[in-house]
Amino acid sequence: MTAQNQFGAIERRSLLKAIGAGAIGATGVIGSSATTAATNHDQTYYENPLYGPDFADPTIHRADDGTWWAYASNMSYSQNSDEDLVPILSSQNLVDWTYEGEAFTARPGWLYGSVWAPDVHYYDGQWVLFYALWPREDDDDLVPGIGVATSETPAGPFTDHGEILSNPDHPYPGNTIDPYFVEHEGTLYLFWANFAGVYVVELTEDLQDFRSETFQQIAGYAYEGPTIFHRDGYWYFFGATGDCCDGFDSTYEVEVGRSENLLGPYHDRDGTPMLERDEWNAGPTHLGDDERFIGPGHGDVAVDDDGSYWFLYHAYDTDGPETADVYGWPPARQLFIDRVYWTADGWPIIGGDETPSMSAPVPNLGQHPAPVDDGTYRIVSVDGRVLTVDGTDEGASALAITATTADESRAQAEWQVSRLSGGEYVLENAASGHVLEVENADTSDGADVQQWPWHRHPTQRWYLHGGSNGTYHLENACSAKFASAENESTANGMNVIQSSWNGGDGQRWTFEAVDDGDGPPPIGDNANAPTDITGDGRYEDVNGNGTRDVADVVDFFENLESPAIQDNVEAFDFSDNGRVGTSDVVRLFENL
Repeated sequence: MTAQNQFGAIERRSLLKAIGAGAIGATGVIGSSATTAATNHDQTYYENPLYGPDFADPTIHRADDGTWWAYASNMSYSQNSDEDLVPILSSQNLVDWTYEGEAFTARPGWLYGSVWAPDVHYYDGQWVLFYALWPREDDDDLVPGIGVATSETPAGPFTDHGEILSNPDHPYPGNTIDPYFVEHEGTLYLFWANFAGVYVVELTEDLQDFRSETFQQIAGYAYEGPTIFHRDGYWYFFGATGDCCDGFDSTYEVEVGRSENLLGPYHDRDGTPMLERDEWNAGPTHLGDDERFIGPGHGDVAVDDDGSYWFLYHAYDTDGPETADVYGWPPARQLFIDRVYWTADGWPIIGGDETPSMSAPVPNLGQHPAPVDDGTYRIVSVDGRVLTVDGTDEGASALAITATTADESRAQAEWQVSRLSGGEYVLENAASGHVLEVENADTSDGADVQQWPWHRHPTQRWYLHGGSNGTYHLENACSAKFASAENESTANGMNVIQSSWNGGDGQRWTFEAVDDGDGPPPIGDNANAPTDITGDGRYEDVNGNGTRDVADVVDFFENLESPAIQDNVEAFDFSDNGRVGTSDVVRLFENL
């Protein structure tokens, strides 16, 4: 049942192998008491889109009180009164958003135009809003440009300070829109783009003028909507490419470059210099269409408390409107958010599979209580079969086998389970040292679940969601599908695959902690040491025979004062009062 792992036409396995196989020890597997806590799927999930029908070109920044603030373009050409002058949203969790009003009380006066592509930062004690001003009704007699405004509070109103930069001010072709501000080592930079290249110039200290001798190009004609940020030794450029505004026929997507230096040179994942990318949608896609969501792009990056990265962007929902109002304009580009995962060699994978998520685990999940503590477990299906692998080789398939068969190759049926900072889990096989993943990073129903060396791709990350009777669902972070016995079969030795959620027993698993040898010694005349069969750090199986029954209560009571019990209070403190006594005998009996 061991399958060769090849990617075929798209060669995604080649990509993963190129990423490199690191040691699973980097995840910090820790032997600990095996406590569990219910994690309800509905409580830990959000659904895209988050806000609409029009919140284009979003930018985001967080206030000191923890509130997230988002700002967007509004592109109504039909009625002046319909045009919000930079709509503002606030959120406590990056998912639930509240409309707060507009950034401006009146249009910036230096050009009669629509305010596009805001970029907001907190700098030097004030909220700073960079924005593009595009001539209303596409008036060719007016020249678009970038301005700046400031406010004491993120909700505004913002005071406009006028134009910084427009087309005649720089030596490059194209219009001057889509600003993005970066402060680095005391120097202030303004990036901009509009399918005529991505450029940068230094700003003066008051942010209201530019230094003409500092112009530079960093990417080719293919891009607009730049986002620039630093992570782990690299500067990343997220650029939008393709047609943004043709409704459901839009071709927008996100491509990425990176550099060790802010000003470049930037290269994409294929190694191509971003300066050479002059054709729409020609580079590797990091966020593109799926069957429902169209034209994702032009967003901003946020980092949550648990260290996870998130991309806030706009896209179309084909289950919703194509335009935002009765006039047929603007296009209904709604607000989306998706997790940014990172490969072992530092490339972003947005949304797990590089398409917008319809539903995904909430931000900051790593700060929620852990459903299962780090430790070594047997992962057992509801019908009693144990999750194992067909050998120790790379690519060996995961199987569901009977407990008797699993005892013959015990280590292959044991998993070192460790939670990552973002809330997902890595499952490392105790025999092989490889981790559980979905074959070829496949996102379709029926894809085989296998083991491969750790390379950090989302296909090797699993979310655990609590179900009924202490069971859990194992959801793959790349595909959003669930580990299940093939065809829902209960036969011994069936392959484990991924499938869409169906609520059946075939997708429900329990985590049985494996005794690490540090538990209490045998009690009384018993030959076997007690075991923690529920995974809660308490050794209810006092006689070590693998079950919890009246015989355990009797042995516990008869040996209550023995050193084997009194020297292991934490293991037998069933009443949770810090000591072991008759109340624990009663509690053990009550819990049978």
